[in-house]
Amino acid sequence: MKRSFETESKIIQAALEIFVRKGYQGTSVEEITRKVGLTKGALYAHFRSKGEVLLRIVDEYRSKFLGGMVDALERVEGDALDKIHRVISYNSKFVLEHQDLVVFFTFVTSELRADVDFEPALKGAYREYVGIITDIVRHGIRQGLFKKELDADATALTFMALHDGVLHHWVLNRYRIDGSLYVRTFREIFLNGLVREGVAESRRQLR
Repeated sequence: MKRSFETESKIIQAALEIFVRKGYQGTSVEEITRKVGLTKGALYAHFRSKGEVLLRIVDEYRSKFLGGMVDALERVEGDALDKIHRVISYNSKFVLEHQDLVVFFTFVTSELRADVDFEPALKGAYREYVGIITDIVRHGIRQGLFKKELDADATALTFMALHDGVLHHWVLNRYRIDGSLYVRTFREIFLNGLVREGVAESRRQLR
């Protein structure tokens, strides 16, 4: 059983690396098996199809990225602003450690009509992500930290759009752009639109 699990993990990682480079539709089963050093029969002993491998990558995203985010937020003892800071810090660290996994989700939306219908799984993962951010924003509005005129759902979607865009361009320009500076810039721009006037300044004074 352990050996089977290790083989599945190798197949998933190999597929992920190729999907990021060539896209889902541009990747063949032969390329995946060649990268892992397996026969097609060995791959099909673990997965029924290339599409099932992709669905497992979606599961990996939900368990590692979103599950890790929830765990990180549960350890925050502060308010909604502290939680938004934690989400940004968590995302930045996760991207450095699992770049292919996050980049794949940023790029793969253009292939929703692939040979496997993974749109429900992808949208389910994104709904979960939106829900996490929406809850924080609503809490911040109730606490008087965030602008009351903001719509929590739209704000969460904007956060995700900014994050995906920042990630996309960081990947394209990572050898020219300092990652820490990029994260600070994202944090500054997003929080300036989110936090009520005077809140950030009073927080800095308290520190």
